Amino acid sequence: MRLTASILTAAIATAASIAPSYASCKDEVLAALEKQRKVQAFRMKASMISEQGPVNMTVEYAQPDRMRQIVTRAIEPDKSTETILVGGKAWGKDGATWIELSSDVTRDIIAQRDDVLGDEPGTIGTVACLGSTAIDGREVIAYRIENDAQTGPKDMSPDAKEKARKSLADEARPLRMFYVEPQSGLPVRSVFALANKLDKPILKAEYAYDPSIKIDAPN
Repeated sequence: MRLTASILTAAIATAASIAPSYASCKDEVLAALEKQRKVQAFRMKASMISEQGPVNMTVEYAQPDRMRQIVTRAIEPDKSTETILVGGKAWGKDGATWIELSSDVTRDIIAQRDDVLGDEPGTIGTVACLGSTAIDGREVIAYRIENDAQTGPKDMSPDAKEKARKSLADEARPLRMFYVEPQSGLPVRSVFALANKLDKPILKAEYAYDPSIKIDAPN
């Protein structure tokens, strides 16, 4: 179950690099995430590369405090691990039997749920507006997200700006592409990849909004 927890954490993490600041663009992304946190229910379908190879994951969220996730590894496509969280209790199923999870694992899953449904948006880094584009035949608004946090002493050398420019231009830097449906203002896709390999993402997540999603404690 800890593997599942780490996978979900990766699905909502952002990339690390340095980029110029676009405050209004960040506000637009934060507004989309705020809308997502307030919808009645939604589903995320993701594919990613983990330590154990390719993984497919479906995670459903329902207000006010419910989550269900199903994780399948490519090497074992006929086997899946399912987890349900209702309030402060979590259950896992690896096969046919449901078991209540330990308090430590449940605490991790609650933290993951609260990262998505909680009131705090968290830190998303620096955001650049890329304008309108099309994915799968529909118009979306695209954003590039990069982490502008820097650690250690500030570089005060004469060529510091040039170093930063070269760092930004590094084609292998990690970043997150974020797409919003303009009519609803809701996120529809999030891609985490290297800048020069956007067609081969480390993680790709698709979002769908379905008020009929119901998540109950297992019998």
